Amino acid sequence: MSMFSSYGRRAIALGARAPLPVAATRRPPVPWKARDAFAILAAGLAFLLASLIVTLGLFELQSADAHDTNTKDLISTIVQLAFFLLLLWLMWMLIVKRYRCDWRMLGLRAAGWQWVAAVPLIFAFLLFADVVMFHGMVAIFGPAAHWPTVLTSTTIDSAQQPGLDVLSIGTGVILTPLAEELLFRGVLYQGLRRTMPMGAAALVSALVFAGMHFTLVLFIPFTVMGLVLAWLYERSGSLFPGMLVHACNNGIILVIIVGSQTTH
Repeated sequence: MSMFSSYGRRAIALGARAPLPVAATRRPPVPWKARDAFAILAAGLAFLLASLIVTLGLFELQSADAHDTNTKDLISTIVQLAFFLLLLWLMWMLIVKRYRCDWRMLGLRAAGWQWVAAVPLIFAFLLFADVVMFHGMVAIFGPAAHWPTVLTSTTIDSAQQPGLDVLSIGTGVILTPLAEELLFRGVLYQGLRRTMPMGAAALVSALVFAGMHFTLVLFIPFTVMGLVLAWLYERSGSLFPGMLVHACNNGIILVIIVGSQTTH
């Protein structure tokens, strides 16, 4: 009996030395609700709409060329930067400050090394899934040349606007993953988990995430990405692994854009 107790105490002591990261499901429910995330999204959309109206009005008043690509790219990149900064400010005001919590409750907490090490594998899976879905969409919609332009707000002309390149890449690789993971996984997904099981909450948050990119032909790939990122947050209990995957995804897209434009 004493031998069993000794082994039990040793096992407990060994287990206490290196505890595994607590998954999101084991954490207490967050104080905010999903409607708080939708309020932040609505404010962000209102900002984008107002920016569009103001931009079109300025072009009209100044009799500027509305097809001036350089000016449009500069304005859209600045608007995109302001949009994500606005989302971060709204999350601080409506979530962190209002509910008297810190950013760790939203998911900005340390992740286990195994989840950081798994980032390349998860990113490789997403790339493989994107290739499979791309071939499927080509079969359905026809050649990609006939699809609408995807990333108009991050279109880059590296030969003429090197400063815009840096701003666009910095926004796409750093600010976008930070703001979107905090909003869609940290706020929306956790708010949905108050009343939904993991699968339903992941699906709803992924559909909203895909819909907010306003690209019909990429709706399914973005939905799959949203599901993977929600699962990654659920299992790791941290947003940092998902941010790394998100940053790699955006970085590859921006590299492809820059490469395709420099070759022309």
